[in-house]
Amino acid sequence: MTKQKLSIYNSQLNVSIRGQGSPLLLLNGMGGLIRAFEPLRNELTDYTTITLDVPGVGKSQTPRWPMRLPRYADTIAQMLKQLGFDQVDVFGVSWGGALAQEFALRYPSMVRRLILAATSAGPAMLVKPADILDFFSMAKSAKPHKQKGRRNSTKALMHFGVANGMLSVNPQTYYRQFTALVGWTSLLRLFRLRQRTLILAGDRDPLVRLYNGHILRHGIRRAELHVLRGEGHFFVLTSAKQTAEVIREFLERPHDDKKPAIANLT
Repeated sequence: MTKQKLSIYNSQLNVSIRGQGSPLLLLNGMGGLIRAFEPLRNELTDYTTITLDVPGVGKSQTPRWPMRLPRYADTIAQMLKQLGFDQVDVFGVSWGGALAQEFALRYPSMVRRLILAATSAGPAMLVKPADILDFFSMAKSAKPHKQKGRRNSTKALMHFGVANGMLSVNPQTYYRQFTALVGWTSLLRLFRLRQRTLILAGDRDPLVRLYNGHILRHGIRRAELHVLRGEGHFFVLTSAKQTAEVIREFLERPHDDKKPAIANLT
């Protein structure tokens, strides 16, 4: 595995390249560190996987001013150009799925195929600021916070990621990435995505409900939806082997082969 620092828009970007084969760009969820993709990358060694700490996360420099999602997409494009990749397959999960959509919309010639996991077209936020504030205040407090419903699910997921060294422990990271999504939506632009697209969704995801996957499938012309039975928001981590198998089948399929719009639950 090769790690390097690139200078993009006067900021240092931490980048990781691993494996041999067709290039596959991996875009992380909110607060996600490079390490979060290790389980998936271990299953995809026959691909050249490229991932990064986005600006303000992990070992990448924090920009002076908050960035909007299009600016993140521009940063990705500059990164790939510096690395010598003219075109890549793109995988984005959660917040990274929104970034993947924006990147494909702004730089369609750089995206060969698109894989969107546990994500939505917006404008609903994947994580709310109150959830983030509550999680970090809970982590500093000796008293347990009893809450029900969606917020409790969010805290549980964040605790899992932080405890396993896969999510940033800096609350400012989440606020900046949340700001990037405020007012963002791809809903009225989905028809412009012409790439063959795979949508992955867990049927027990408490943050991005399954209906979001159906919205993406209906909006993107060449999209198919694969639902993972019994999986939640972090299926890319908890079921990395299964996720990699679905990704590989999609990427290796000849272009003229057609699959059902909704694949059987697995």
